[in-house]
Amino acid sequence: MMYTRRARLKQEAEEEQFKFSKVFTAFTSLPRVSHLVWSTSPLLTLSMALISLVRGITPAITALITKWVIDSVVLGISTHSVSPIWLPVGLQLAMSLLDRLLSTVSNTTQQLLQERVSNRVQLMILEKANTLDLEFFEDSEFYDKLRHASEESNYKPVTMISQTFDLLRTTITLFSMVFLLLQLAWWLAIIALIVPIPSFIASTRYGWIGYQRRRRQSPERRMQHYFNHVMTVDHYNKEIKLFNLGEFFIAQYRHLAEKFYEESKQILTRRYTISFLWSSLSVAANSGIYLYVALQAVLGRITLGGLTLYTQSAIQVGQSFQSFLDGVSSLYENNLFVNMLFEFLQYKPRIISPEQPHCIEVQPGVKGLSIEFRNVSFTYPGKDPLTQAALKNISFTIQPGESIALVGRNGAGKTTLVKLLTRLYDPDEGDILIGGRNIKEYDLLELRRQVGVIFQDYVHYQMSARENIGIGWVDEVENLDMVAGAARKSGASAVIERLAYGYETMLGKWFEEGVQLSGGEWQKVALARAFMRDAHVLILDEPTSSLDAQAEYEVFTRFRMLTEGKTAVFISHRFSTVRLADRIFVVEHGSIIENGSHEELIALDGRYAELFNLQAEAYR
Repeated sequence: MMYTRRARLKQEAEEEQFKFSKVFTAFTSLPRVSHLVWSTSPLLTLSMALISLVRGITPAITALITKWVIDSVVLGISTHSVSPIWLPVGLQLAMSLLDRLLSTVSNTTQQLLQERVSNRVQLMILEKANTLDLEFFEDSEFYDKLRHASEESNYKPVTMISQTFDLLRTTITLFSMVFLLLQLAWWLAIIALIVPIPSFIASTRYGWIGYQRRRRQSPERRMQHYFNHVMTVDHYNKEIKLFNLGEFFIAQYRHLAEKFYEESKQILTRRYTISFLWSSLSVAANSGIYLYVALQAVLGRITLGGLTLYTQSAIQVGQSFQSFLDGVSSLYENNLFVNMLFEFLQYKPRIISPEQPHCIEVQPGVKGLSIEFRNVSFTYPGKDPLTQAALKNISFTIQPGESIALVGRNGAGKTTLVKLLTRLYDPDEGDILIGGRNIKEYDLLELRRQVGVIFQDYVHYQMSARENIGIGWVDEVENLDMVAGAARKSGASAVIERLAYGYETMLGKWFEEGVQLSGGEWQKVALARAFMRDAHVLILDEPTSSLDAQAEYEVFTRFRMLTEGKTAVFISHRFSTVRLADRIFVVEHGSIIENGSHEELIALDGRYAELFNLQAEAYR
């Protein structure tokens, strides 16, 4: 469904391109991960490191104490005395309690650090996303990296640091146990070290395949998440019920879930079957070592306590080395996913403020700003500029305080003009000027603060009415007088004031005591956002499409009164509204084909007159 056969074969081939030498690249990202975790909480990170060091030597000490306990028991039996037993048993109890305490403190510390780092990673992702251009959010590859960074990487940095400390602890345990085992026979240590290696190689290879599979599945997993979202959010519920779409979306979700399950089953079955076979070899080797040590005890070459000591040492050497190799394998696999976080954080916005921005200057006695497009052309990313250009060599000038209406078919380029004016995109060719200067010379925040826009696809924020309006100028979101003033300008005050808690009523049904508004009521709330800020340029991009003709006419009449002296641009398909503008631009196929007042364009008897008469005919 999502991939061509060629793309799938290519990705499956990539899965097989695993090289064992790549495993140790797991350590290349450790400096960055370590810096991230350490800078989040030095105290918790240092605590984890110290606990790991202490826990590394406790197995060897425990083995020695166990030998002492058994030899003391044998001595007590031969002397008919319990005196030799008390001290070693007491030390054994103390070591057990210490190990349990260290384990508890380690788990607590790791969980606390996990919470801190997870929050920080999510904030880093949100802060990075906040700096990126609209273009990124219209790219599927970007969404794949964003999802992986958000879902996979928020807990893996701490996991990697924890695994690194565990490797250090395991290494200390390994060498201490090898030292003990060498006192009996050096070749026992060699066997214990060699046996786990095949299992390690198989594990790392399957870790690579699993990672590649997750990357390949990413678009389809996003699709699965989308189906879940569609079925669980109120925005889609009415249409799903009316068109009986529930079973359709559930079937799509089930198909993807089954597909992922079958693919996971294949790799997991092979991975754990091979792991079982190699671990069986380890068990057999440990049994052989145990038998050899037992024979040494039977022959009187070591004591009963020595039997326990060397048996534990041999088993611990194998287990420690296996744990070490497993740790490297897991570190390698987690590193693959953590790198996605760093890949995402490397995104750089293309649309940025200049190092020394100019201030936007308004002419004395004039509230509005001039706007000028000079030979502007633009094509959306991924489109062919020869055949799919959104704008083609556009030029026009809007005087300060002038009101302009844009009319034309859907897709003609009207909204694109607005996006370029607010620097959501930059033109491919030409210049855009506001107040006589190129908009690239202004600070982005200042530019957008002076240009208020409400788009047709405005957002329903699941927040209070005050917040829904106040975020139009977020610095004043707590200023109820200003919020209420903006609501009165848009007509939303009549809607809000009859709600149970007025401006503190939660809008939408996602949260407790939320109230759902009609489409027209939501639009009045959205319009109020545009009136929150004292912007010099105000743009309404078809935000009144859910209002009836009379209500829309009243809104735009009020809009013209409230923007008197300011530069105003509005897009509408209703010509009863459009004729309120000082001038009208007719946009067709990315170009302005007509420009003038309503009367001038009717007299021209061109495209505008044709569209006007078509709409007027519908009302006769």
